[in-house]
Amino acid sequence: MTSTGAINGLLINDNYIKIISNNIANASTIGYKSSQPVFFDIFSHSIYSNSIQGSGAGISHIIQNFNNGMLIETNRDLDLGIIKDGFFRVLDARGHVYYTRNGQFLLDKNKNIINMQGMYLTGQNKSFSKNTFNNLSNLEVINLRHADILQAKPTSSITLSAILNSNINSVTTDDPQNNLSESGNNIRKIIIYNKDEKPEEITISFNKKDEHTWKVHVKSNNEKDTSTENSIDNSFELQFNSDGELISHELFKIRSQNAKYENITLNLTDTVEQSNSDNSFKEFYQNGYLEGSLKTFNILSNGEIIGRYSNEQTLPIGQILLSKFINPEKLRPESGNVWSATEESGEGDIGIAGNSGFGLLEKGTLETSNVDLNKELINMIVAQRNYQSNAQSFKTEDKIINTLINLR
Repeated sequence: MTSTGAINGLLINDNYIKIISNNIANASTIGYKSSQPVFFDIFSHSIYSNSIQGSGAGISHIIQNFNNGMLIETNRDLDLGIIKDGFFRVLDARGHVYYTRNGQFLLDKNKNIINMQGMYLTGQNKSFSKNTFNNLSNLEVINLRHADILQAKPTSSITLSAILNSNINSVTTDDPQNNLSESGNNIRKIIIYNKDEKPEEITISFNKKDEHTWKVHVKSNNEKDTSTENSIDNSFELQFNSDGELISHELFKIRSQNAKYENITLNLTDTVEQSNSDNSFKEFYQNGYLEGSLKTFNILSNGEIIGRYSNEQTLPIGQILLSKFINPEKLRPESGNVWSATEESGEGDIGIAGNSGFGLLEKGTLETSNVDLNKELINMIVAQRNYQSNAQSFKTEDKIINTLINLR
């Protein structure tokens, strides 16, 4: 009977060569992780002797190397590389969950973000709160069709910051034009949007009433219809202390009798009064806009998808979420450069890129295979020599056994 040690040596080195060959074959596979066997020695007790005999070696399991590969630039918007820890979570057509480091994605005809195997990238399709992503129930297939059209939004908030000259003379009229010669630029004309999805121009003017007291006048500039019920015509007072800081910090409500206007909040809290300074405006913002269509989108390093619309609005339309495992080596490799979770790997944690140990996303890059070809070729030579040596050992022992059989 031939030596079990030599036979085991042939078998494990044959498997070792297959593992090395697979690594070499995937040296150019995006996101591929190399593998290596873990060998163990085998000993057995003889029934004819108390001595322990070596019976060769075996492979206990195969370790996957999850060290990061290099990121290469592709300048393609839907190519995503993960810096450090994390996996993309994808679903196949039957709803089975897989994980991958291959960030080659594209849009299908239904505007789902899918990988090259047609698996669906998961996350969320709307604005989000970071504190809500703590279980699998929050995940869904990312689909951008819901974001094709951004519905019009009537103005409900105006923020305006002004610098007012405390040295100009007070006026006794509410006419905002009366004080122009002395106050300089004390009028700001802005565009707001009503519920009819139409832009309208309003005027916000500042007139000094008393020392450290100013009157703010908000009026619509509708030349075709000047009736009170169809326009905006509100006034407010601002009080400043001796240092020019605003005392009254309440948010003013701009009201109109016409239902086509949203109730508008006017925020002037950053307005200041200064001496020897021309009236000017530091900042302006209003939150209304017309209907717009999605022109393009950008993926941030935290996985947030920002849509850019034809109405010049930029809004979050989705969020890519990553998965992370304490024991990724126990993930089961599957065809298509993906892994599935096992009992030993666990289901994994879900999180936002850049938070709680999750890696960041790098748009326009892909992670290359982490196979070291030089190392694999050396391992191939070693495995080949080991195989040849075990084969020679097998031949030698075979000759010895034949010699014993032929003894007369």
